[in-house]
Amino acid sequence: MNNGLHTERGYLGVFSTSSYLTIGDMYGKKSTPDPRLLGKQFSQAVPKQGIAGARPNNSMFDREHKWLYGGEKYVDKTMYIKTQPPEGRKKGFGSSDAHKRDQFSLDIETEKYRQTIRTEMAFAEKFTARAEASLTEEEKARMAEIEAHGTERRWTHGPDFLFDLGKEATGGVTPYEMKDARETWYSKERIKKIDGGQVNRGSVVLSSHAVGDNLIGYSDWSKPEFARLPIIRDSFFRSTGALRDPNPNNI
Repeated sequence: MNNGLHTERGYLGVFSTSSYLTIGDMYGKKSTPDPRLLGKQFSQAVPKQGIAGARPNNSMFDREHKWLYGGEKYVDKTMYIKTQPPEGRKKGFGSSDAHKRDQFSLDIETEKYRQTIRTEMAFAEKFTARAEASLTEEEKARMAEIEAHGTERRWTHGPDFLFDLGKEATGGVTPYEMKDARETWYSKERIKKIDGGQVNRGSVVLSSHAVGDNLIGYSDWSKPEFARLPIIRDSFFRSTGALRDPNPNNI
């Protein structure tokens, strides 16, 4: 075979000799990666301890949220000609109309809700009239003042027209503000200087201001009348530290 050659071709036999890669050679198939590099191989759903006891993670809820009407098209109106074909309808009192007792034609729930609202409004009007009858003249005047104050035009609204800004006759004079691009009635830069730099948030209370905001600027602090008792010192009958031999040579 191969005429007794002692070269690479003779030793390989029927296999061809290796050569360099050239243009047109096919790519070799990608080898299968090591399973150790493919991620987690072993997993276990460890039960969680909770109010309902030990149970696996997926016993109550699925990982995927399943929509109740997922994939269904929105139906704006019911086509009775398709849901109840005329040839399949039964005669009733000489009429073959479709049965229209569905959510698009049945108004019993709507009427129940309207009746509930009418009853609640009747009670509300009754107790409102009773509360108004029990008010004194001073309280009535105060309520009228509050009601009129709510309909007044706020200063933040500015003049009726934008071209009235800067005119003294219309009350549109505004202080000069360097950071504003143009003359405006309500300036976010100028509003920072009102009320000592405190932002006016109206009736909105931020979560960061719900606790401790009333103590800003408070300086009337004083020492407490009674101090905190040292629990460790009074309970274990030692001054400080742990018990040890007073002789350093015994340590």
